Amino acid sequence: MNIETLLAKYFEGETTCEEERELRQFFAKGIVPEQLNMYRPMFAFFEAEKKVNEREKQAIEAPPPIAPARGKQRFSLHHALLYSLSGIAVGFLLLLSITGINHSLNAKPESYVIIDGKQYTDATLIRQQATAAFEEVSLNEEEMFAALFE
Repeated sequence: MNIETLLAKYFEGETTCEEERELRQFFAKGIVPEQLNMYRPMFAFFEAEKKVNEREKQAIEAPPPIAPARGKQRFSLHHALLYSLSGIAVGFLLLLSITGINHSLNAKPESYVIIDGKQYTDATLIRQQATAAFEEVSLNEEEMFAALFE
């Protein structure tokens, strides 16, 4: 039968399954007349869609793969408590180690004074030096009033 006649019947919805198969095979071949070349993508799409539908149908009909059986996994409250306490203990030890390292690096006395470029920690020596410095700068009453009323 003539392909153009089959196309006319196809677009009118009057073709049989055998005639539609003949149309698909004709457009699947490489040689198509130029005036019919515009129908080629449509039949190529139908053929591709048919293949996709067949794959989907096979996927639906095929049984799902069975995962290998594993041993029974159980997560109890005991395990959760154990993991939580372990995490807290690790955090506490980490905190202690960091502060211990920081403290050992800064091993300086709490109170010290620098006099003439030297560091002193002896409290009695510091007190003597401070008293001597205050006596040198202290003013008596006459000097204080003279400074105020000038």
